[in-house]
Amino acid sequence: LVYAGRAGSGFTAKELKEVAAQLETLRVPKPPADGPVPTGKGHTWVGPELVAEVRYKEWTEEGLLRHPVFMRFRDDKDPKDCELPRRGDGGKGDETVDSVTRGVAGTPPSPLPHEVVFSNLDKVFWPEDGYTKGDLIEYYRTISPWLLPYLKDRPVVLTRFPDGIAGKSFFQKDAPGFIPDWMRTERMWSEDAQREIDYFVCDDEAALLYLANMATIPLHVWASRVGSLERPDWCVLDLDPKEAPFEHVVTVARAAHRLCEDIELPSFIKTSGSTGLHVLLPLTRQLTYEQCRTLAGLLARVVAAELPEISTITRQVGKRGGKVYIDYVQNGHGRLLVAPFSVRPLPGAPVSMPLRWSEVTAKLDMRAFTIKTAVARMKRLKEDPLLPLLTTTPDLAGAIAKLEQRVTR
Repeated sequence: LVYAGRAGSGFTAKELKEVAAQLETLRVPKPPADGPVPTGKGHTWVGPELVAEVRYKEWTEEGLLRHPVFMRFRDDKDPKDCELPRRGDGGKGDETVDSVTRGVAGTPPSPLPHEVVFSNLDKVFWPEDGYTKGDLIEYYRTISPWLLPYLKDRPVVLTRFPDGIAGKSFFQKDAPGFIPDWMRTERMWSEDAQREIDYFVCDDEAALLYLANMATIPLHVWASRVGSLERPDWCVLDLDPKEAPFEHVVTVARAAHRLCEDIELPSFIKTSGSTGLHVLLPLTRQLTYEQCRTLAGLLARVVAAELPEISTITRQVGKRGGKVYIDYVQNGHGRLLVAPFSVRPLPGAPVSMPLRWSEVTAKLDMRAFTIKTAVARMKRLKEDPLLPLLTTTPDLAGAIAKLEQRVTR
């Protein structure tokens, strides 16, 4: 009998309770396995009396399952009949399923090589929907392949909701001293705080789940990376409706898209996860933040001039007259954007969802993108329509020249 790792994902909160109760009756004082096993606190060992069927990515060189996901218990199998697969049998593949004799820890997954200890998984975070902290963590685990490219190497700012969206929340830039050594932080000067701050940097799944366990619901990121803080990767036009109808937001977004096509500047779009849309333009660190804001301001002015009845660049809410606000001021050093796929602290647990431009129509339903639908959508799309934002290198000089011609007409 050998230790093969731990599989905690694949459970609902209800199933976690049921499995924990079942395993409690099998508790033993020491590991029943031969060979190396994890040491230290946080491990509960059970006798080899159940067979668990798990799906996993591959076997590691250390003889552990990589990214195992619990499927079910197999009452039809005798634990004595379970053997390790031969080399070449199920060594790799997303659909690999094995039955292994082992106890299953009653927590969400802890990605190797770092262990994340979870707490209060049953606490309800969305009272109207019944979604729990465990549901939030599981969402961030399953969406991580699509989310992490937007977080990697960037300062991340948390908004934490220890008692869920109906409770008090707080904004956190500075990483506390108790975080584990493997959690990456970067010390940077903050103009707002007038001191150096240790920002979180979320590079991998373990870091993401650690932040989720801190009751972080939305994740906000800088547009620039740690190694080039003054050179953003993108420029954003934040279309904020406030009291304007959503169809006007769609109209303004499509006008911005047409303008970008006219000046040969690629553009991408995502929902804010709340009521607006974010039009994003790739920069690949070609501009400073000041130049980025100037570009965004020119674009915003042209669109607002084209659609004066429904859009405005006036910042004061009371002076907008029910029009869509084209916010270009969010382009600046230290200004934040809610990360793509980030959850929002709103009823229904909506997420900020990348879109294809063909989806930006009057039929677009922002409520369709939630923690329960986002992963299935991305699997169906097979590719993230926003991802080229991070790698596309536009001809900015040419685009700006064409834009200036439009402005001076």
